[in-house]
Order: sequence, then C-alpha cells, then structure tokens
Amino acid sequence: MSNVQYDRKDLTGFQLEKPPLWKIFVICVVSSVLNNLTCTFILEVARLPLYLDTVFTAAVCFSLGLWPGIFTGVFLGFANAYVRHIIILGESYPSFLAGRVFLLCTLAEVLVICFFYKKWIKSRETSFLAKPSLHSFIGMAPLLLTLAALACIVVSLTGGIIGFIISQLAVPRPEWPEDTFMLGLLRNNVPVLASAILSRIHINIVDRFFVVFGGYGIALLYRKWLAAKS
Repeated sequence: MSNVQYDRKDLTGFQLEKPPLWKIFVICVVSSVLNNLTCTFILEVARLPLYLDTVFTAAVCFSLGLWPGIFTGVFLGFANAYVRHIIILGESYPSFLAGRVFLLCTLAEVLVICFFYKKWIKSRETSFLAKPSLHSFIGMAPLLLTLAALACIVVSLTGGIIGFIISQLAVPRPEWPEDTFMLGLLRNNVPVLASAILSRIHINIVDRFFVVFGGYGIALLYRKWLAAKS
C-alpha cells in the first residue's frame, strides 16, 4: 500500500525501512473514522462553516504517502459516508451521490499535499525532526503556509466547478455552508461559476490552515507509532 521509507533516526534514534502493513491499514481506517467524526462535530454540533473532513487524510499523506492518502480520503471516505447517510440516516441516493462527488476535492487535495511534501518539505524537515522545537519549526512554517494556500486554491476551484455543475443539473442536495455567501455574490451580479468558486475561498483559507498544520502535527504522532517496535 505504501513504498514510503522511514528513518527512525529522525524521531527515535534508530532505523526502520518500511512500516508493517497492518499498521498502515489501522492508521488509514482510524483516520477515515476520525475525519467523519470531526466533520460531523464541526458542522452539526459546533455549527461552524468549516470543512475539516480531511485533517487526518492530510496526516496520512504526510506520514505514509499518496496511495494510503487516496485509500483513506476517497475509498474509506465513501464507505463511511455510505454507512452514515444511507444506512443510518436514510438519505436519498441522488442527494448522497451529489455530496460524494466532492470526494474529487479530497483527491485533488491529496495529490497537492503529496506532491508539495515530496518536492519541497521532505528535504527540509530533517533538522526539525532531528530536534523538534519551536525554533526549528519556524523554518517549516512558511512551507506549510504555502501548502495551505495552494490547497485552498485547488479545493476552491474543484469544489466550485463541481457545485456549479450540480446546480445546473438541479440535483437534490443538502444545504452547504457556502450557500449564504454564494447568494450574496449572485445578488451582486457575479456569474454563477465565479460565485461558486469565490464563495468557498474564505472558508477554505481557514480550514485548509487547520488541515495542513493539524495534519502535519498528527503525522508526527503517526510516524512515532509506525517506527515503534511491533
């Protein structure tokens, strides 16, 4: 499932080439469940207009790489959503499927995180992992901020295009946090597609910050467990 190589010297002082497959699977499953619980709490309990359903997917990407990230965010994300929305809540299939199309946003985010991490972060995190501290983290922060901004743009574009297509097809769907902001833009004669994209940016710039920084912090805990003796 993953070809990521781990150097235990980064966190524990000794070396492990590849984590056990069962640990990878456990992390993916637990992360998917926690994504669902976090999103439910933020949207339905705390009533905050934020999408924090990929924090643990980001953690998987930072700690295990591309394919475990896709498995967690897309495949297990769909399975968890099916259990909750169809089996437990009895939601209609058209409404359920309309919401699941947005898993393409998750896929896009996974690709962005994995590419950016491999290209720019991985080679520069050695000093931070060797001796984690606030001072050493300062060198990492600008990279994570850049990644959060990039993820915001990609997710807003992807989500806006998908939302626009769904609205044109008049597919039944639940109310989404960005609907209020989109309505304000439409009242000011902003085109529908542009409104669908712009209405997401100010939401995504906040939640992608939590996704990237929170995901990276959780990934450090994942790595410690992956590096521990089985």
